[in-house]
Amino acid sequence: MKTLVVYYSKSGNNKFLAGKIAEKLGSDIEQIVPRLNAFAIQVLFSLIGKGMGIKAPAHSISEYEKIVICVPIWMGKLIYPAYAFITRFLNSIRKLYFVTCCGGDESEKDSRFGYNAVFNRVRNIAGDKCTLCEAFPITLALPEEKRKDSEAVMKAHLSDNNFTGDFLNRFNVFTDKVIEN
Repeated sequence: MKTLVVYYSKSGNNKFLAGKIAEKLGSDIEQIVPRLNAFAIQVLFSLIGKGMGIKAPAHSISEYEKIVICVPIWMGKLIYPAYAFITRFLNSIRKLYFVTCCGGDESEKDSRFGYNAVFNRVRNIAGDKCTLCEAFPITLALPEEKRKDSEAVMKAHLSDNNFTGDFLNRFNVFTDKVIEN
């Protein structure tokens, strides 16, 4: 089955994760490019849920059986570029897999800024097309003793050096599910 991985990334973590997913799945990959790509503007658009849209992708979404969207979560919100992509191409999407490399850890998933509220929003927008949502807290890429250190979490960047252990295990489970479904 043909798969396309699309991503939006500001710090580079979701771009790195999207690249690893595309590599493992042998899929195409493409960046979501907002019409206005200034960070402050994207944060504002994400908070109010409206914006200027995204540029047309190079790939035809309807040619793919599976779409994996890999984006950050900002302040507990579905970022506008992801919202714009999902709503613009919902009729062309057959199966959607939503994934995020985010700052919060498992203990915060149901908090005001946690990822479960975003997952619920994606499920509400995409309906039955949303096959799977998965979070990759950046804390999983840190040594155990650094996972509660907020400064270390904020400075953490995915690389081949820390794409190991718990992070890699979660990645393998996620990609195996995408392959199976």
